[in-house]
Amino acid sequence: MKHAGLIWNESQHGIGITSLDEQHRQIVEQVNRVISAIEDGASSEVMHELMDGLVLLARQHFGFEERLMSEYGFPGLEGHAREHLGLLQKLDMFNETLFFSDPHRLKLILAFVTDWAELHLLKGEKVLGEYLASKGLS
Repeated sequence: MKHAGLIWNESQHGIGITSLDEQHRQIVEQVNRVISAIEDGASSEVMHELMDGLVLLARQHFGFEERLMSEYGFPGLEGHAREHLGLLQKLDMFNETLFFSDPHRLKLILAFVTDWAELHLLKGEKVLGEYLASKGLS
């Protein structure tokens, strides 16, 4: 059964901070590329390339987000940064140790990237957006 992918909806998923919303949208697009590649039976080379792209986007986004949190004194910075580190470690682990021909592993990747994007990016960032907006950022 095909996974529908993730659909970015600005009014539902946007946090009101333009730069972060754009980064979130780009990550969702890359997650959808990974999902499609898994479902299409892409080669290991293609999968590694897509996962490398996802890891790069995540690293850049997390670094940018943590700099904003620090600059604006976000009280949840430490916990958020720990969450970012855990997510990056898991993405790296999947990318470095994954044998893409293993259907069980592919299902794990599919579940992880989907959950990560839905829970962290599309739902978990609202508090940060509200905080940054209260500090005048848009």
